[in-house]
Amino acid sequence: MTATTGFRMSQTKSQTATGVIESALREFGERVAVLTSFQREGVVIVDMVQRVAPGTTVLTIDTGRLPAATFEMIQAIENRYSIAVERILPDPAEVASMVESHGLNLFRDSYPHRILCCQVRKVRPLAKRLTGVPAFFTGLRRGQSESRAEVEIVDRSSAPVKVSPLADWSQADVLEYTAANNLPEHSLYAAGYTSIGCDPCTRAVTAGEDERAGRWWWETDEAKECGLHFTPEGKVERKVDVLLREILERASV
Repeated sequence: MTATTGFRMSQTKSQTATGVIESALREFGERVAVLTSFQREGVVIVDMVQRVAPGTTVLTIDTGRLPAATFEMIQAIENRYSIAVERILPDPAEVASMVESHGLNLFRDSYPHRILCCQVRKVRPLAKRLTGVPAFFTGLRRGQSESRAEVEIVDRSSAPVKVSPLADWSQADVLEYTAANNLPEHSLYAAGYTSIGCDPCTRAVTAGEDERAGRWWWETDEAKECGLHFTPEGKVERKVDVLLREILERASV
């Protein structure tokens, strides 16, 4: 395949993705938002959406444990598109309750503890912010991992609707669009990272590893199975639900 042929293919995908964005904006209106952690895919989505609808809200989750390089990316995006990125923060009382009960780095203790940390720092604040938002754009791709292999371009099973215009893009497509449009890149890519999240939960990957192998790399499948808890009444609950309920009770006192 020649470079020219590859460019034409990427242009076609770019036009298709732009069409998805335009359609979503027509359907869902001005309240639609972009949600990104400023990895390459997310920056591509920001660029495409801002070209179609300048000023569209850009959201990011500031967990309180992000690497410094991510904040540099936020500044670069704000400067390039003349926008203010909205940072979604966790509830301080919930974070304090969790840390007091289980320690700052509880995610190392067990799979349920890691899920608890994600719930408090990411899932709960995001769900609260997205109340009333009809749809949001993400940079998810099917090729990123097995768990994302079935990602839909427009997922109407979720509320709000999740729109992933790059679902059928390859990593090469993302790199080509990034280079062709001179988009800013997260500096941790140069250090061997292929997926970037919270600082203590992300590492560089080695040759042949899955793109998301650097996330929560210390976990094993066996550890993930140990997530059930039985109440005195014999009811089965996920351990993380028990842990979350306990810290929320403490946080509300």
